Parts: sequence; C-alpha cells; structure tokens
Amino acid sequence: MDVTGPETDWRSTNFRQKLVSQIDEAMRKAGVAHNKSSKDMESHVFMKAKTRPTHIAK
Repeated sequence: MDVTGPETDWRSTNFRQKLVSQIDEAMRKAGVAHNKSSKDMESHVFMKAKTRPTHIAK
C-alpha cells in the first residue's frame, strides 16, 4: 500500500475533510445526538496528533 503523496498526507485539507465525512457517517449510524460537530471532533484530534496512525482507512 502506497502511503505517500498529497491524497494520503494526514495534514492535508482533503484528507482531513475525508475524515470529517467519515465522522459524520459514524454519528448518523450511531443515531445519538452529540454536543460537538464532526468538524470540531476532527479538529481536536488533529491538534493532538503528532503522527498519522497507520491503521486509518483510506
């Protein structure tokens, strides 16, 4: 699996937006109201991250 390039750079806007979409989908499937938006959740995790975990799905 190739994990290089702009499409897989975990700091890129495109990659982060994809994660926001995945969080949105998971929140819908859970059917539970959350007090934070998916964008807020992703932003919090991004600010704490130092590296990209290798187990994140593309």
